[in-house]
Amino acid sequence: MKRFLVILGITALVWLGVSMSEQGEYPMTVRVEMVGFDTVRYAVVSTDTVLPLKVTISGFNALVNSRRRPTLEVPMPRNGNAVAVSSLRTQLLHSILGAKEVSSSVDSLRVVLAPRGQRTFKPRLDHVKFSFTEQHGLYGEPEVRPSEVTLYGPDEVLAQIGEVEIASTSIRDISASGTYVLPLEPVWRSYADVYPSCSEVELYLPVEAYVEKEYSVPVTVLGADTTVSLRLYPEMARVRVWVAQRDLMREPEFMVAVNYSDIFLNEGRLAPRLVEFPSYVRPRTVEPAEIQCVVIK
Repeated sequence: MKRFLVILGITALVWLGVSMSEQGEYPMTVRVEMVGFDTVRYAVVSTDTVLPLKVTISGFNALVNSRRRPTLEVPMPRNGNAVAVSSLRTQLLHSILGAKEVSSSVDSLRVVLAPRGQRTFKPRLDHVKFSFTEQHGLYGEPEVRPSEVTLYGPDEVLAQIGEVEIASTSIRDISASGTYVLPLEPVWRSYADVYPSCSEVELYLPVEAYVEKEYSVPVTVLGADTTVSLRLYPEMARVRVWVAQRDLMREPEFMVAVNYSDIFLNEGRLAPRLVEFPSYVRPRTVEPAEIQCVVIK
């Protein structure tokens, strides 16, 4: 009896192994993940997540696949929202262990997208500090790339956002032109379902070496009464500026002035002001600090 049971058990195992190794058509479901679309500019309204299949496969592999349940990543076409299931045959065969053939009652997989609202900001530099090595400085204006950042999300939420700033930082000991990659202050994280077109920007700083030069400039009286004569002591002011080395051969034009209306308020003692100068120089000082003006009637 014992020997009979052993033989019966072995026979059953052999039969099970043979039957499990035979190919058959089994129902199976595959998880689907739609990828490759712009999740920043578009919100997902609905998407297919499961694909029912009939798979030609051995019983053993069918059992294994039922436990692992493969996931299929389906890239969306650039200008469409659906993918034909027939175009996924090779990908499905690779995803399902031991599969020989696949078919489905579903002809395509779809995702429905809705465009998000959007609002564009110019990134602000208010909290970015620069320090330069001795006698170096900006030559022109810093350039932010991209010059605009777009936030995407519900219109009513975007309306609550006032500005987008570059995160607080310090750039020290600058001695040459250069580009710096700086993160944006992630204001969008304080709001639900808001996404940025970028999370960092490039800041280009044009930098030049400067030398100090002194110029002698006549003092002009603004609003002068043409019926009287004026005497200034001294008549010339000394203007010290920094000039970029590349501009040393240029001849800058300056205007140092005092106001005629201030003469009688200050007993003829006036502080000269540099009121005009070219954009390529950096003013330092104007001397003397005080000029005496005498009115001769």
